Amino acid sequence: MKTKLLLSILFLSALYQSNAQNVLPAMKARPADYEYLSAPDSLGVRHELKMPNKNKKTLLNQAKLPYPIIFIHGLNSCSSVWNTFTNFLDTNQLIYGGRFDVNLNYDGNNYTSNKNVYPTNGADIAMYQSNNLIQGDYYYVNFSVGTNGVVFNTDNTVSIYCDNLSNQAAVAKQGKALQNIIDYVMYLTNSTKVILFGHSMGGLASREYLQNNSNWQSDGHHIAKLITTGTPHGGYTGTNVAAITNINSYSEAYRDLRKEYSNTNQGVFLSGGYENTSNIGNGYYNNDINCNGINNDGSYIQGLNQKDLPTDTVDFAYIMGNCTNCVISQGLILGDGVVRLENANLSNFYTLPNHKNEFIYSASAVTEIHTDLPMQTYQNMQGLDEPNEFNLAYGVNFGNTYMGFTTVQPAGGYSNDYDIYKFLAQGNGNLTFTITNSSVNNITVQIKNYLGQVQGQVYTIPNGNWYFSVPISSGSGIYYAEITGIPSSISYLYPYTFNMTYTLSNQDFTSSDTLKIYPNPTSSKISFDNSKENFNQGSIYNYLGQEVSKITLNLLSSNQEVDLSNLSNGVYILKFSNGEITKSVKVIKQ
Repeated sequence: MKTKLLLSILFLSALYQSNAQNVLPAMKARPADYEYLSAPDSLGVRHELKMPNKNKKTLLNQAKLPYPIIFIHGLNSCSSVWNTFTNFLDTNQLIYGGRFDVNLNYDGNNYTSNKNVYPTNGADIAMYQSNNLIQGDYYYVNFSVGTNGVVFNTDNTVSIYCDNLSNQAAVAKQGKALQNIIDYVMYLTNSTKVILFGHSMGGLASREYLQNNSNWQSDGHHIAKLITTGTPHGGYTGTNVAAITNINSYSEAYRDLRKEYSNTNQGVFLSGGYENTSNIGNGYYNNDINCNGINNDGSYIQGLNQKDLPTDTVDFAYIMGNCTNCVISQGLILGDGVVRLENANLSNFYTLPNHKNEFIYSASAVTEIHTDLPMQTYQNMQGLDEPNEFNLAYGVNFGNTYMGFTTVQPAGGYSNDYDIYKFLAQGNGNLTFTITNSSVNNITVQIKNYLGQVQGQVYTIPNGNWYFSVPISSGSGIYYAEITGIPSSISYLYPYTFNMTYTLSNQDFTSSDTLKIYPNPTSSKISFDNSKENFNQGSIYNYLGQEVSKITLNLLSSNQEVDLSNLSNGVYILKFSNGEITKSVKVIKQ
């Protein structure tokens, strides 16, 4: 099994620190009904859009995935292409958190381009107000939005040809918009990372965000996994019949997706090159590839496929379509009828870790199966599989309930499905692991330290509800839960759920005889003499061993105060340190 267990505890611990958020983006107001009703179709009928179930969220109280998923649609499409798949997620009691509607050509001028965000004057990017965003397991991104905030939906023959080509705008603008959306999702979920799942051009939008650090939050990209399906990583090579596709051949997106232009020069967005008419041609509204507001500025653009892909910190999966009878659209060339297999294969452009998470959906059709890919539950669940590698493990916390799935691994990969999660233990203690296995096949659970050493034993979990306890005797640090299942074609239909609690050992709860605090019990603050030990830092733990707050202390203070007024009533452990000694005291908050 691939392992990179010997990682720095300090580095991993940083993953668990509070997430430094950027200022949340401003949202443009719009009529309230634009959020849940589409633009009129050809008969003048407006259709209902998928909305979060707030009552369901209240009932369940929390999301169940370690990191929320953000679904991004493709060229001249919209978020409803994911409805079939996400309806399956709903049946597993996962929570839909809502839809982010973004217009990418808000100024209405196709001949200029920029990455400015509303309310900046002349901005191309505007995110529209939503009153229904909640904490969820997954979210939609929708670029099929009019300048007034109305949604152009693919369902029920509603036209998706936006009034200003928002869903055919430059990929650079899509990547910039994702920055704001990722910020917002992490705010809603209090998560440190997200999972991006892009169909077609949505996969390139995700890569545009991930591979350009100018789009990142101040403390990094915060991407745990990227899944693409039917994405033209190598570019689009076909021709466009606008009367059939509704794709505008002059649009920014069509320009960016080209493998090569009509003059046979390589597409600049993907392969790199100079931004000028002699290289790109004059067949598009503008040639501003990087959307810096200067058309044909003559600068050299580094192509997306020339930029590094962070395979050491992000898990990747890609899904390709193989249409076995699409001779009308692709002849004898293998592909999904729109994107060739060779261009959808991410490993043709980057060296990915073995075993590659490569999955193929094969079907027979007359023209294409490209638009069917977002609906393929089996392959999509394979793409979403939790990491097999310890260095990519998903972070989980004590007291939360999580859901995982056992899925068939890629061809040439493992026979079993290894799902790896990591958690932070604070001091010696006892881990209680509660798990429900809904499959008839057994699964196994192992708890390991950062060196890969098993804590306790290997636990076999049959169908039903089970729990076990594991002593953690090697102190603070990162630990791993490795859940192993035997996959089958239907095993993803039977997810497992788990919950962990952690209780510090008696030696960590022993009160100090020399450190006297008062008053105890307390309703607000406690005080102690810090003039002898000179403690400079401390932490507050509840009786499950969960750190609930950090404390900064004043050296040499004879009347050091710690404010507990914001804590719920209960028993807490206060641990103080000066770098050489550590002391703990028990406090009752009432």
